[in-house]
Amino acid sequence: MREAGVRGLLIYCSDYKCSHLIAISADQWPDDVRLSDLEPRFVCQASGKRGADVRPNFYWDKKPVAAMGYR
Repeated sequence: MREAGVRGLLIYCSDYKCSHLIAISADQWPDDVRLSDLEPRFVCQASGKRGADVRPNFYWDKKPVAAMGYR
């Protein structure tokens, strides 16, 4: 994970209807952990579904930009 420069993770609920997302730090796991090894460990707090789509967050140290809403 660290070889690819991953320091943050984007965790998406595995239920496509839920679309819950959270951004977390990856510092709590060892350097040799693969993202696919982490996916079954997550449980969505919104839907309760086990499993997740885990993706690298290469902008973990940047302030999030507010998304534009539809008007």
